[in-house]
Amino acid sequence: MAQQLEVFQSLWAMERRAPDGKEWPLPEKFRMIAEAGYDGLSIDMAASDIPTVEEARPLFKEFGLECLIVAFPRTVEDLKPVYAMAGELGARFVAINAVTFPFTPEEGAAFVRGALDLATSSGIEAHFETHRLTLTTDMLYTIQVMELVPEMELICDLSHFVVAREFEVPPDEFHAAQIDRVLKRCVGLQGRIATREQVQIQPAFPRHKPWVDLFWSWWEQGFRYWRARKGPDAIMNFLCELGPPPYAITGADGRELSDRWDEALRFKDDIQALWARLESEDTR
Repeated sequence: MAQQLEVFQSLWAMERRAPDGKEWPLPEKFRMIAEAGYDGLSIDMAASDIPTVEEARPLFKEFGLECLIVAFPRTVEDLKPVYAMAGELGARFVAINAVTFPFTPEEGAAFVRGALDLATSSGIEAHFETHRLTLTTDMLYTIQVMELVPEMELICDLSHFVVAREFEVPPDEFHAAQIDRVLKRCVGLQGRIATREQVQIQPAFPRHKPWVDLFWSWWEQGFRYWRARKGPDAIMNFLCELGPPPYAITGADGRELSDRWDEALRFKDDIQALWARLESEDTR
């Protein structure tokens, strides 16, 4: 079996939050995602979202979509119901955004080991996501923690590091080297492009092209590292996660400056084309 790429859409990214107040019903979101050719979708499992998870459970089967869960635990114990739900839904993995702020890398490593040990005993695959206002807020701290925990692998949403550390484009030699270290632990990528001032920009706007090119170079390198170190039956996940306002920039009328659904579809098509190119290179 050859290595595979799966492209997911985020359920959070399907929120409109438009001035008219209209939202798509949950079954309609599933239908749109399935008909657009995505392989699955991610669903947040914060405490307030458990009813949504219950409503979504039959829809995964109905529309033939795979699942991944994004969790925001404050303690390792908080992950027990998340892992239980992940098992029931057959989730590919749990992306952990730990809302805890250890002061030393050793303390952070202890939390990571506890979360990963619990995942193993629960029969669940789990990885830590790079995200602001979580254990992985800072890139350098995250690297120190992962050096202490060799089995720690990352879901890389690099937009957060770019904003948190106010990257320049092109990045200086030091920051470029640190991103490279992060990508070597990457087992999933999240599709969002940032600048040093804004966590989510419109990829088609000409002024954003240097940042678009930078992120695509990172995503390609992440794919290359992953393909080189993983076995033939491994699955790489790319999650289109273009968030609603205030992630998405709006004008004075409260309406977004671009169409996130169309942008996500372009990400899906282009990332699949990139993967196909890498596959073609490997078979030559």
